[in-house]
Amino acid sequence: MWNIDGFATYMEVHPQIAAAMFKMMDDDDDGTLTFDEFVRGYGFITKGDPANRLNLLFKIFDLDGSDTLDKAETKVMVRTILTSFHETAQTAEGPGGTSIAARAKIMKAKAAGEKLSPERVAKQFEKEVIKTSDAIFNICDKNQDGAIDRKEFLMCLEPKSDKDTSPKCIEIAKILSLFEGGSLKQWNALGKFIEVNGAMPSESDYTTTSEAVKIEAFTEDAPRSRSPTMSPGCNQQ
Repeated sequence: MWNIDGFATYMEVHPQIAAAMFKMMDDDDDGTLTFDEFVRGYGFITKGDPANRLNLLFKIFDLDGSDTLDKAETKVMVRTILTSFHETAQTAEGPGGTSIAARAKIMKAKAAGEKLSPERVAKQFEKEVIKTSDAIFNICDKNQDGAIDRKEFLMCLEPKSDKDTSPKCIEIAKILSLFEGGSLKQWNALGKFIEVNGAMPSESDYTTTSEAVKIEAFTEDAPRSRSPTMSPGCNQQ
């Protein structure tokens, strides 16, 4: 059996990531993980239903423990995930990843990022963070109470209709596509980024609204829809 400290040490991930994973895997909520709970939970995170990975992201970025995501927390989630993916791509010496799709995403992001100055990347990233966060919030906050609860968040992956099977929130689907591949590599990258940079809202996260900016996506293999696109990086315009 593991407690949270032993689990975090074994997994070698940032404490915030480890705590969210542990809580998700601890089926009986007794503060320890059995081997069966670990195996089942690890499978859910790496290869299971996308809803399990979405649930894990919710736990990680529910920064105040309210079991909801407000607008600022949603922006932090998007910014942290996209930036950590971009930094992973820029420091990758080879294809990386554990699947063809993961390798393609990383190398495409690396090639596109090398064409831009750091200042241009940062500026376009922030515009994309605002646009994507607003799109997620507008779709997920069904009751318009200013917060996304867990049920609303998980419903974002449901099909739009019987005829249109694309997810209700394409932006969420594209974020989740960055964690595909059956390993903890991108989760570890996310944890390391949080450790260095933190994951708390800035004052502007509570006030900034979306700008009408179109940025081509680095990844084009996520589920399609007519919604505005979200990119894990910024191509040259």
